[in-house]
Amino acid sequence: MAKIIEVKNLSKKYLIYHELQSAYSTLVETISSGTKRLLKQLNPFSKDKLPPLQACEEFWALKDVSIDIEDGDRVGIIGKNGAGKSTLLKVISRIIEPTSGWLKINGRIASLLEVGTGFHPELTGRENIFLNGAILGMKKHEIQKKFDEIVAFSEIEQFLDTPVKRYSSGMYTRLGFAVAAHLDPDILIIDEVLAVGDMQFQEKCFKKINELGRSIRTVLFVSHNLPVIANLCNKGILLEKGQIKNQGPIDNCVNEYLRTHRSVGSRWEGDLGDDCLRIYKAYLNPVDATRNFFCVGEKATISLEYEVFKTLPNFALGFCIFNSRGQLLARSFVGDETKVFDQFSSVGKHKLSYSFPVELFRDDEYFVYVFYGRFGKENMLGDQIGLKLPVYSPNAITTYSMRNAVIDGVFLGSNWVLE
Repeated sequence: MAKIIEVKNLSKKYLIYHELQSAYSTLVETISSGTKRLLKQLNPFSKDKLPPLQACEEFWALKDVSIDIEDGDRVGIIGKNGAGKSTLLKVISRIIEPTSGWLKINGRIASLLEVGTGFHPELTGRENIFLNGAILGMKKHEIQKKFDEIVAFSEIEQFLDTPVKRYSSGMYTRLGFAVAAHLDPDILIIDEVLAVGDMQFQEKCFKKINELGRSIRTVLFVSHNLPVIANLCNKGILLEKGQIKNQGPIDNCVNEYLRTHRSVGSRWEGDLGDDCLRIYKAYLNPVDATRNFFCVGEKATISLEYEVFKTLPNFALGFCIFNSRGQLLARSFVGDETKVFDQFSSVGKHKLSYSFPVELFRDDEYFVYVFYGRFGKENMLGDQIGLKLPVYSPNAITTYSMRNAVIDGVFLGSNWVLE
């Protein structure tokens, strides 16, 4: 496919001014100090050198960034806060000029970088639709052809002739996305702004973005929501401190971000337990060993390596799965089925594994905590052995149903295998 965006050695520098600390604390002392400085500046015979009131520091928001984006690519731009994601979108959108480097855009751009981008607050929703279309270079009859579709998508029919300055942030977002997505842009650029909308509208936006990709429209999308990024995009750019750390298939970029930026990973090694049982390793294995996340439709396998020093007639060893709000969703313990209990509790070293379907959970990030304790007694490990379970569904329509997850946990069974 033809390149629609070319970026070569692009850099953007900002100057940050820091106010120097003053030793004066009261109003009288501050005025007195300012008066003395003014008199010294006006006195041509004064030999005293005055320190500057401000110090200047250079900050490179982007440094030597080079990107090639083709027609139909849906590119997810990820990275920590301050990595340069929004700056890159603003440069590509021609909102700010780069300090050095160059870029070439072969198409018409529609940007949605913040709530109300491109709207005139005094104009009505109807008038702003035509204004945005004109800014994109569309003829009046082209805008009229899309008008009803935009209004229906935005769900603001009742407020169409109200000045947008009276719109809520959600209404701004709905109309802004509807205009940007329906006025036939070649390139649609979206920052984190969709997080403002309600969940139902977000899902509608994601479906529309998928449609744009299928119709050979290019989408650049910034978000901290990795499941959404993995779902919508086929390409990725990982930024770190203004430089590209990884670019290419979205799976590779998401995997690199998870590997380098998350404190809790999919593997734990140590030595925890008591004088009866010690746990040395706990890890999650995805179907594809090259990545650190799991896809809906696959199976995840948790493995535990431990050693039994004394025979335990009444212990539980297993795991619990919690969502990001700390709610228990699922659990499984080897002690739940007594017919195989002796195999797991005999003195010596053991390795256990358990596989479960990832499709039990919706797209999100979960935490798996290893449990060891006596029946009827507290967990001896607490949250010391925790593993990250990111569940994504790349290149599919995101769904937000909780499926089989319930507040007190789904019992996954005890289909444990002694290896």
